[in-house]
Amino acid sequence: MARRIPIPAKLALRRGRPTSTEVALIEQAILATARSMFLADGFDGVSMEKIAAATGITRTTLYSRYATKSDLFRSVVRETLARWYAVSRVEATDRITDIGQILHLRVADMASLLVDPLFRGLHALILLNRHRFPDLAPLMHDLGYLNAVRLLANDIRAAAQRDGIPVARPEAVAEHILTAVHGWFLQYDLVRELTAQDIEAHGREVVDLMLLARDRW
Repeated sequence: MARRIPIPAKLALRRGRPTSTEVALIEQAILATARSMFLADGFDGVSMEKIAAATGITRTTLYSRYATKSDLFRSVVRETLARWYAVSRVEATDRITDIGQILHLRVADMASLLVDPLFRGLHALILLNRHRFPDLAPLMHDLGYLNAVRLLANDIRAAAQRDGIPVARPEAVAEHILTAVHGWFLQYDLVRELTAQDIEAHGREVVDLMLLARDRW
């Protein structure tokens, strides 16, 4: 459900009016640099001047795009979340018809996401600043959790049609799977370092148990 987003090198642009390609590169570099600095030093530990210098642009260029550091922070979060959750294993599930295999793929993706340092850092940053930016936590909930619910529910609904097994509440089944995996992760992550393999193994057990009650879905 997520892919690591690389941070580009400091920009080295030619003099004069930037081309459309350079404008896009500038924007990508600003967001990537700001994301890296916010994750490393927190919202209050970063200034617009430091972001401009680290990106290789002038303060005027930065402020022409983002009037305030808050505007830039929101854009960093929105862009990162949108890019993360736009990526899924749709192409893999298109070639797989067994619902068990599909759901195993989904929990494997979830496991990889939960241990991704970039995801964990962004999640912690949003929680730490949720009162200052009350719009971002609901955004992460929608693009993260609710998006995953919709994805699993679509898998379940499609499998029901293929297999001729009615499903009354695909969204509820998806939520049961997701919360069982994520809730387990939250508890055990407090006492030991979990790997993606640990989480995936638990997720597969959850899926297999849910499949035993498929006729009650």
